[in-house]
Amino acid sequence: MLYIYILFQVYYDYFSHYAHRGASKGKQVTVPAALHQIPLLVRGGSIVSTRERPRRSSTSMKNDPFTLGVALSKAGSARGELYLDDGVTYAHEKGHFVWREFVAEAPTKKARTIRITSKDLGAVKPGEAVDGVALTKFNPANEYAKSISDVRVEKIVVVGLAGEPTSVRIEGGKELVWNYTPGVGAAEKKEGTASLLAVKDPKVLVTQDWTVVIEW
Repeated sequence: MLYIYILFQVYYDYFSHYAHRGASKGKQVTVPAALHQIPLLVRGGSIVSTRERPRRSSTSMKNDPFTLGVALSKAGSARGELYLDDGVTYAHEKGHFVWREFVAEAPTKKARTIRITSKDLGAVKPGEAVDGVALTKFNPANEYAKSISDVRVEKIVVVGLAGEPTSVRIEGGKELVWNYTPGVGAAEKKEGTASLLAVKDPKVLVTQDWTVVIEW
């Protein structure tokens, strides 16, 4: 067992998706800790990008697709970033990289809709992209971005959705294939295994802007 101190927000077990509720003054929770597994909690409001195909080295993962883990906050929103460069040269100092922002949010407080969007951050914040180098401009179609232009998001997993979706689609495009497992919603007060929505291979590209719309 491991004792963890958590605050106001909801926290999800990375492996079991169990929702732990924090408190404004913080509270201690007990998390099972098997010898072969490190206990890991994801704070509600986070979007975590992972590559989940086993490889012998990180360089072999360059063209592997990503999974986006969307851990909804009590307010039903989440945010995360993804930064990529070649990991070998200093070409990133000249603007050869990919820096994306992922945001999940409802258009209005009472809307039964969540929009998950991908936007470029390099062009918005060129001066903050590289430590010690103040870029004055950024080209999203740089050489590194071109080298991974086919890298896609192969799965989106949304934890803590308030209800079963009636539609999951690319904005302005087709309906997607998805699977929903009922469970505790992010905004609820009780603890337990959170609801899980798995969107299968939306085929959206990491280097491009896009929006996935979830309605329930």
